[in-house]
Amino acid sequence: MDKRDKAAERAKREDAILNRVLIWIAGSVVFEALLLLLNRYYVEYDTTEEILIAKGIYDATGVLSFVLPVCFVGALIWWVLSRRKSKKTLVPQIVTTILALLSVSAILTHFFVESGVKALYVGVPCVAVLALVYYLYQREFFVVMLVGAVSLLGLWMLSKRPAHGFLVYAYLIVELAALVAAILVIRKLQDGRGVLRFRDHTVQCFPGNANYILLYLTFLVSVAVQAAGFCLGPVAVLYAVEIVWLLAMAVYYTVRLM
Repeated sequence: MDKRDKAAERAKREDAILNRVLIWIAGSVVFEALLLLLNRYYVEYDTTEEILIAKGIYDATGVLSFVLPVCFVGALIWWVLSRRKSKKTLVPQIVTTILALLSVSAILTHFFVESGVKALYVGVPCVAVLALVYYLYQREFFVVMLVGAVSLLGLWMLSKRPAHGFLVYAYLIVELAALVAAILVIRKLQDGRGVLRFRDHTVQCFPGNANYILLYLTFLVSVAVQAAGFCLGPVAVLYAVEIVWLLAMAVYYTVRLM
């Protein structure tokens, strides 16, 4: 009976993971369809009526680019407090994730207009892939992919530096602070063999055999690529370096699953 119960519990967990992956994939498909509609009336408008629609969308995204990030911060605080109080966190997690995606979308579509919509065309499938990695692969591989995605976004932002210098530098400052914080957390996890200890409880974030050298190398590659992009401009070879590193990590962690 114990074996049956364990098998049933494992099957239940696998079904839950599969359902979440399918939700992310379906959500990305719906989002891409909305982007096609947005591109039609916001970027490739033709008639006078469509120009007015594009102007309305631009004004609306201008307001949302400030309102949604504030709401995201509030939802994030709600999520953290719910976890600390050991309450159900599914609803705040969903709300926080949706607000994060909408915040990024509003900022890109308002400040970068056509190039922002094109970036979302690529970004939405990338988010779906990150969700797939999070649910199916090791957590450290998710960190590798997330850092790589942030690095690629940083390179793209650097290509917009002449027209949007303030936004680019603000992003780079926030990214650098987040990377430093992530390195400190990973260092703490390395000392605790994958366990992050709080005052009253512990969280197993990584397995005991996690390869921390690859994590540190990923941060190094990310910073080096963006530093080169900052000095030389975001040339194509820098994108290639980051992508090749991520592909190599994908092969390594896929082999580890076998």
